[in-house]
Amino acid sequence: MNWTVEEIPELRGYCVEWAEPGNFYLSRRNVVYHSSDLKPPFEHIATIDALLWKTLASKSRLAQRLLRFMVMNVVPLGDGSLFVTFDKSVGIVRDGKYKHLDGLARPCRVLRGSCAVGENGDIYFGEYLANTERGPMRIYRYKTGGDMLEIVYTFPAGAIRHVHGVYYDPFTRSLFCLTGDDEKECNILRTDDGFKTVETVGSGDETWRAVSMLFSKESLLYGTDAEFRENNILELDRQTRERRDLGTVNGTVFYSKQVGDDLVFTTTAENAPSQTENVAALWLVTGGECRQLAKFKKDRWHTSLFQFGTIHFPHTNRLDGELYFQLVAVQGDGRTFRVRREQ
Repeated sequence: MNWTVEEIPELRGYCVEWAEPGNFYLSRRNVVYHSSDLKPPFEHIATIDALLWKTLASKSRLAQRLLRFMVMNVVPLGDGSLFVTFDKSVGIVRDGKYKHLDGLARPCRVLRGSCAVGENGDIYFGEYLANTERGPMRIYRYKTGGDMLEIVYTFPAGAIRHVHGVYYDPFTRSLFCLTGDDEKECNILRTDDGFKTVETVGSGDETWRAVSMLFSKESLLYGTDAEFRENNILELDRQTRERRDLGTVNGTVFYSKQVGDDLVFTTTAENAPSQTENVAALWLVTGGECRQLAKFKKDRWHTSLFQFGTIHFPHTNRLDGELYFQLVAVQGDGRTFRVRREQ
């Protein structure tokens, strides 16, 4: 079965944030849009309040990257509102207006796709900050219809650097939490009760360092975000807890998505010691085999200041046989592509 990767020119500059048949959300800088078919013009949903100088500066794509002036998550909720994370803010879009949610202990980022919608519709996410001092790190919950965030779990000082993500497992109706970064800080954790109790699935070295996770009936699947060792796509058996290596990849894995029974992972151009080439690449796992679909070289701009070379997916993809993605900080930066399974 063949897969094709093609640019969608009319989506250049836009990131597809949510994708299901007849219902798409997109973002561009600090603006959220809606579309039923991804054909412009798009319906303006809301503009996120921002300082005027940042808004003006971010008309330059390079300044936008420097300032992290971009939406990272858009999640439609049952009451018609949207849960949105932007730069270091968390908020709700209601009736065309963005409202910052109270309750954050401090401004923090939430990595792309890393907030989970739980069984009852509550949203869970963790703090993603540099945290070089290794202070406490928190996991929050948002209840639909409210205006407040609630801290449901706190990692004590010295336990972890930050939370990479919280993910919902539909097969067991549980939540998984991924943390990093140093060997002892790498954890895959599981909770059945909204973080009242937490079970350690695996921890202790970079083979347990992951940013995103996918689920099947029999297993958990993730790519390693290892800085100092080879990176792999791993399958963890739910019953035996044994791990199977599905393939070696050329760099740290950040994001992943399911397209039917097939799995798509991205490696990141961050020039880590573990990287075999400084590219962001798209990897496909199908039928238990792993292969590279496309790769994009890191652009010439500084990695830390102007972002790692990454491939951004929608928070949720419910399309049959296709997936949209946007390039960031690689050659072709700001362009949006579609990967499609051909029959």
